[in-house]
Amino acid sequence: MSTIYLSEKKEYRALDFSKFVAAFLVAAIHIPPFEEIAPVFSHEFQQVICRMAVPFFFVCTGYFIGEKITDKDRVKKYLFHIIKMYVWWSLLYLIPIIDRFWEKKRSAAGNILELARRFFLIGSYIQLWYLPATVAAVLFLYLLVTRFRWNVKGIVAAAVLLYLTGVFHNTYRHVFDTVLPAANEIQWYLSVFATARNGFFFGFPFVTMGYLFRVKADRIRKSAYGWHTVFFLVLMMLEEWIITQKIGESSHDMYLMTPLVTANLFLAAAFVPVGERMGAAAKTMRELSTEIFLLHMLVYFWYKKIMECMGLDAGNHLVRYMVVVTVSVLIGLILIYIRRKGSKQENYKKNIKQQKL
Repeated sequence: MSTIYLSEKKEYRALDFSKFVAAFLVAAIHIPPFEEIAPVFSHEFQQVICRMAVPFFFVCTGYFIGEKITDKDRVKKYLFHIIKMYVWWSLLYLIPIIDRFWEKKRSAAGNILELARRFFLIGSYIQLWYLPATVAAVLFLYLLVTRFRWNVKGIVAAAVLLYLTGVFHNTYRHVFDTVLPAANEIQWYLSVFATARNGFFFGFPFVTMGYLFRVKADRIRKSAYGWHTVFFLVLMMLEEWIITQKIGESSHDMYLMTPLVTANLFLAAAFVPVGERMGAAAKTMRELSTEIFLLHMLVYFWYKKIMECMGLDAGNHLVRYMVVVTVSVLIGLILIYIRRKGSKQENYKKNIKQQKL
């Protein structure tokens, strides 16, 4: 049996389907569906299994941006696309943003400054932080590769150090509660940036991981990555238990085991062969994953408001989750249809102009 290397892969449709599943996991972080049905399972599902989703998205970004990271124009185009998405979706979320972050005890000027701080330093709304984090991570990688001419080892070392710094400002911050210099620094940092789950301490390490897989694709061969994922996932569950029981409850965004779980999960999906007949479905799943990711909290906000105005109960978490993801999928499909139709019309007009010339 011949050995298959990552560099030999010509299609990544399994990654597209995995992104679709990951989008549902992100929604489950914000609306834990099993909260009332099985609290213990719900905690592990929400705080461990679902936490693989966002790092997986970042690794995919790093892998596919890796082949064009030295192309200034392509990177610039990609970054401006993400920035425009962030501004657009922040405007769509404006009412939920004001509803969540506008406080009566603050002056109007103070509230505006707080919204600006969140927009530039944290993320305008709950899940929208991912967009500026992607911009920061990709831009930082681009600068290290092209401007500073760092080699792969140097970039990976920086990514590891940044991730560990992020972990100790996030999930493990209570370890330093009695170490005053560190505790004071962490407290100051969180008072400004709120979380280490951002583009530098979180996004960049995982984007770098994807970039590393792209650069070393000719050395990465097919293996039992699925079983490796399960093994490290069990260790991550144990890590979460130790943190919660022995160290102290804090954010669940960044575990020491997360990179190992995510790396094996990505490689497991990357090596799965999916035939051409599933190509159209894979493309739709890829686009739909983005729509679900961006839409679900907007749908959730208005669902609760509508039910409240009608004097109806929004239901338990499972009901809320099913309603939100179903509506998000339907709206996402409509948006994809409109976008594709507009693209076809634009291409048609371009062809007509070229024929006239």
